[in-house]
Amino acid sequence: MYSRITFISLCSVFLFVSYPSFSQTIESEFSYATNFDVRPTYVEGSNPYFVNGGKWIYIGKTADFDEPGLYFYDTSLKEKIYKAIPLEAYYVSHTTDFLGQIESKGKRLPLSVYEFLFYEETNNRAGFILENKAKSSNSKKYFFVGWDLSSNSIDVVEPIFEIPEEDKKSYAQSSYIGYSEKDQAAYFTFAVDADLKDDVSEDVTTFIYKIQNHNLTKLKEYKSKFYPYTPEFHSDSNQIVIASYAEAFQNRNPLGYLFQLDSNLFQSFSIPSVPYGICFSKDGNTLYMASADTGEVRVYNTTNLNDVKKTKWGTHGHKLGFWKEGELVWVRNSGLHIYDPKTLKQKKVISTKKFYKNHVNVSGSSFVPFQKLLLRNILEDVKGGASNRILVAD
Repeated sequence: MYSRITFISLCSVFLFVSYPSFSQTIESEFSYATNFDVRPTYVEGSNPYFVNGGKWIYIGKTADFDEPGLYFYDTSLKEKIYKAIPLEAYYVSHTTDFLGQIESKGKRLPLSVYEFLFYEETNNRAGFILENKAKSSNSKKYFFVGWDLSSNSIDVVEPIFEIPEEDKKSYAQSSYIGYSEKDQAAYFTFAVDADLKDDVSEDVTTFIYKIQNHNLTKLKEYKSKFYPYTPEFHSDSNQIVIASYAEAFQNRNPLGYLFQLDSNLFQSFSIPSVPYGICFSKDGNTLYMASADTGEVRVYNTTNLNDVKKTKWGTHGHKLGFWKEGELVWVRNSGLHIYDPKTLKQKKVISTKKFYKNHVNVSGSSFVPFQKLLLRNILEDVKGGASNRILVAD
């Protein structure tokens, strides 16, 4: 018998650095490792993020051969929670809408949660992208799926894209953009490269979608040489920024796209390579981008993208964001590098060694803007899951 996965929860122990202007509280800690030997199975996600009004963190899902389900970390209860998705019940009553059939061995359903999007108890809605493929076919169908949490039923299934059997070259990819609590709307991208050769995207069609209540709307379609990458959403100003990935040595001249929803203005602009760090100012008038491979930082005026400031900070950063007013944090493997958002001068560095004693790679860290930081170290324990600490700036 395999033992349960354990987690560490600090309910009343707080850590303060010795500088009162740059102190932080460890709100909680947790670590869960992928485990296929329990039911329901748990597969750790590589990009956790805050959902449900910031009260939960999406941390992973079940394996494809198991029942469809999602895992969250509840920041109040300080425990892992599981939510099963009622996909099989919907599939049984709508089999003609899908490819494949229920199998007796291996992967039971021909359905997989391709991209989790949101889970919000305030309006009893959740949503995700569904991939549908048959065991004996190369065809694939993709759907947006809406989940009514009050009745625990699937009530929206909207086709997004289909890759036919004869298409051996296309590759699809989806990305969560963000959720607006005031509008109770979620945004996501779905992109298809018509001929993905050697992992180099060249002819990508990207769709930007909005889901509000039961209504799925395609807001924008555009062509690019890049897949959408590290999108960010600023809910107060209704702006979306979508980056693209290219390393400096490739000389591919990556582009970003700023989509201002209220005016329907869609603009492309030059961005730095490997833009792991992207965030907006509180008012949405300023956009920050930091490069992980060159350390270059660019600061854009969102009302005039030609108004750009440039500087250098440091490499091996994985997330950029505000954890409080006036403290812009470039989360690097070496530490939390805190900058003045106006002068772009460094104020302080809090070493990651204050939180982790072993090797550090903070990939997958995440912010609730101007509230807290999820600091994630994927190397703290190579035998287990990533070690996560939720930090609140004091």
